[in-house]
Amino acid sequence: MNEFELIERIFLQMQADYLPSDAIKKGIEKGIGDDAAVMSLPVGARLVSCIDTLVQGRHFHADFEQVNKLAFEIGYKAVAVNVSDIAAMGATPHSILLALALPEQLANSDWLTVFAKGLFHACRLFGVTLIGGDTTRSEQLVISVSAQGLLTADTPAVYRSGAQVGDKVYVSGTLGDAAYALEFPDSPQGTELTHRLHMPTPRITLGAALASAGATAMIDISDGLYQDLGHICQQSGVSMQLNLEQLPTSDSLRSVDLSKRLLCQLAGGDDYELAFTLPAHIEPPAGNTPITCIGKVIALTESTATDKNTSTALRPELFYSNQLVTPTQPAPFSTWPNITGYQHFTG
Repeated sequence: MNEFELIERIFLQMQADYLPSDAIKKGIEKGIGDDAAVMSLPVGARLVSCIDTLVQGRHFHADFEQVNKLAFEIGYKAVAVNVSDIAAMGATPHSILLALALPEQLANSDWLTVFAKGLFHACRLFGVTLIGGDTTRSEQLVISVSAQGLLTADTPAVYRSGAQVGDKVYVSGTLGDAAYALEFPDSPQGTELTHRLHMPTPRITLGAALASAGATAMIDISDGLYQDLGHICQQSGVSMQLNLEQLPTSDSLRSVDLSKRLLCQLAGGDDYELAFTLPAHIEPPAGNTPITCIGKVIALTESTATDKNTSTALRPELFYSNQLVTPTQPAPFSTWPNITGYQHFTG
């Protein structure tokens, strides 16, 4: 049996063990094993698609010993980060496609089985089915997952471009936990928070509820709160006022130095929480996920509106103790920090 036959055997068996009747219920006429998958969609449904790529040494550890140790978590996270994008559109996750570029060191039954267990554990938790994929050889591990979701005919998609002046700005869950665990893995707080880095929870139910409730804009926080809210500002043509004291903080992170905590919360990334805007008269939907109002949408100032460099101009304004945080008045930071967030093409 060659490695490609090994991959097919492991994934087909795992699919049968984890999701024995899933495909039939979802209208999947043909999944794994042919040139392409075939699905029948409910009448009036709209397809929502996204893709994310995870690269060894870029999105997870370069060391093969660590990759072996975290096989389950890597498989899980490859699904979770895509499902989070589907949730940010207000859609219901449906299925995934997997492309796996596999180095020789990992092309064995032990690693592939644990990786597949993590992947299918996430599939079962989030209600998605693996419907196909591709494999090839690589010097490092590269995982690309494309996820599909569905919007019913009467459910509006929530884009980044709909925020209106006067809307309130909210986030789900807590912020900065994953970033701190990544930077300080051996600290007491980092050890407590490691699950937030390796096993994020996409907010599927909340995303769908927000679409129905009238959310005007939404994004999942993958590259840092400040950067990701900046995407909403840019596409909506607005600014935001964020109150740093209101950023939701876990008990573990609350004991960390204030400036370090805020830097993790603003720029750390890997939260996979939802940031969204709602008209001031609409309350967020009730549920099991904590939701915190962290600010409001404001109009552009005259200088910002005429700034030709919109990539830097259309960003949230930060306030602490009712004072604007600026490079010349950076409190609560000692100096103005780098809060641009995760950069995919540098470093």
